[in-house]
This record gives sequence, C-alpha cells and structure tokens, in this order.
Amino acid sequence: MKYSDDNHLEREPTLIIYCKEWCEYLQKLVNLLRAKQQAFTFIDLRFDTKQAKALISELGNPLILPVLFLNGIYHEKPPISKVKSILDQYQWRQQVDQKYYGTLPAQDHQ
Repeated sequence: MKYSDDNHLEREPTLIIYCKEWCEYLQKLVNLLRAKQQAFTFIDLRFDTKQAKALISELGNPLILPVLFLNGIYHEKPPISKVKSILDQYQWRQQVDQKYYGTLPAQDHQ
C-alpha cells in the first residue's frame, strides 16, 4: 500500500489478466509476475461470456488477447518488457514513498 499523488492510500497495482487459452506469452507473463511477487487475477473468457462482452464493448472486436487490466488501464497483449517496466516503476515509487514518507499503518481501511 502507498500514498498516491493526491495523498490517498493506494494498494498494490491491480492486475487482471483476461485470456482464452494458455500460450507461451501467458507463461512468460506469469513467470514475470511470480518473480516480482505480484498478485493477479486470471479470468478465462471462455467461461465468462459476460466479461468477454464487456471487454468487446470497451475495446472493440476482435480483442487481442491476452488483455491486461493494470491500474485502471487496458493493455492488449503488451510486450513483456512494458509490463516489467510498469511494475518496476511502481516498485520504485513504493520504495521512495517508504523512504521519504514513512510506512503506512498496518490496518487496512476500505
């Protein structure tokens, strides 16, 4: 958890992966997320047609899968290096916040 620019508490980056099947890209992505100890949610669109329709409504058809929803932004099959960069930047900001602004209270307020 960290402070955002407007001093609101912010949690770990929200990461949702939308896909239809396991692929080499997805394996690389999951390996990266595990190495970074980044939590994520996986939604298989083969079994969640409501979510698939919502994504098509948001992004258009055809979807370029997998789609990552990272901190409020959709990314259609972004390069692994871009995902790594986003996560590295978040981790760096979190370290700066802890160093200069102290740690946040352990209790969680939602």
